[in-house]
Amino acid sequence: MPTITGKRRKSEVGTNEGAQEILSEIKVAQNGAKGLAAAGGWVFLINDTNDFLSWQLGLKRWTPEDLDDVKGILAERARLLADRCYQMVICPEKSAVYSEWLPAGLDGFAPDARRPAMAMAEMFPSEVLYLAPRFELLKRLGLLFFRGDTHVNWLGAYHLYREAILALAGRGATVGPPIAFGDLGHYIAGMEGDILAQLPEAAKATFERDAVLARAGAMLEVTICHILPEPKRKARRVPTPDGYIPGGGGRETIILEQDDKSLPRALVFRDSTATLSIDLLGEHFSRSVFVWHEGDVIGDLIDREQPDVILHFVAERFLATYPSTVPINRALG
Repeated sequence: MPTITGKRRKSEVGTNEGAQEILSEIKVAQNGAKGLAAAGGWVFLINDTNDFLSWQLGLKRWTPEDLDDVKGILAERARLLADRCYQMVICPEKSAVYSEWLPAGLDGFAPDARRPAMAMAEMFPSEVLYLAPRFELLKRLGLLFFRGDTHVNWLGAYHLYREAILALAGRGATVGPPIAFGDLGHYIAGMEGDILAQLPEAAKATFERDAVLARAGAMLEVTICHILPEPKRKARRVPTPDGYIPGGGGRETIILEQDDKSLPRALVFRDSTATLSIDLLGEHFSRSVFVWHEGDVIGDLIDREQPDVILHFVAERFLATYPSTVPINRALG
């Protein structure tokens, strides 16, 4: 599996000047803060490294050359992994699913239909599953994201898991049906959030007028935690060998195994979007290895694990730089 080097280019700039003016004014008011306060005690991400809101609003777009590069990268990855079931799952950003709740005039702009995640899913509809259209329907069943966080909540994590398993089953992987929602345990839980702490100081007083209406102690929100009860779990965690990934790979590597060896083996490349889905996913594989490694697909680990299934979870905001990625990365260090 050779490494193919990509090229870095500036993104194409869209022409939605109305959105550009509003977003620019908001950024000035934020003064670099990443937490954007919204009505109802919600916080959205802004001023992140990839400037996702500009991509969501169509103010930045891939050039035709970028699109060709991404198509080539995905095609080469599919070719190299043709003997396995490779499935990329793109978790949408909260601001894309709840764009109508964005503050200060941004709620008037629908997410750009040409943004990277949409383009990738259109190029490779089998290998790339982008969940924004599905989440648009599922959000009617309940909130899918934490109010003060960038990540899906437990309900969102369940649907992220469920859609991934359905996609694998639809492509012939012998993973069985998803666990029914009614088979989960449902518990009260609280959550603060990773961007709540990054509100600008000037916005905090106004934000708390709504937030205090749903606060419980130190928690911004009280929600329901949907997890598989311990007695129902078949997959159990096993120790990760010392030096499994040189330097640790950035985050903890998690390995789950169960007795049913007729189930496929899985290697799961992930980021934080899949954290709350790990225990559910592990129920569908005889051995599942969950690796956090900067969004890459690592050839050395594929060689080591020889998985039947490769799941690849990616947060939407990290896709902007995909034209400069590689189909298979051999750099484990």
